[in-house]
Amino acid sequence: MFEFLLVEWHVTPDYIVVHWTDELLELMADKLRERKERESRAARGETEKVPDEVLFNNASNLIEVKHGN
Repeated sequence: MFEFLLVEWHVTPDYIVVHWTDELLELMADKLRERKERESRAARGETEKVPDEVLFNNASNLIEVKHGN
């Protein structure tokens, strides 16, 4: 598993030992596992439904409405 993580992140074991805490390594492994699970579900055609309210609330910061010319 550790070798897979190194390939995924393009880092050496020495870099992780020197620059990452145990907590960061665990967090990165958890996030990678979550992403791989999402990718697996997507490949099987399973989708995650997001309620309209959540989508529009999150998108409101991304949409800029200009008035006038």
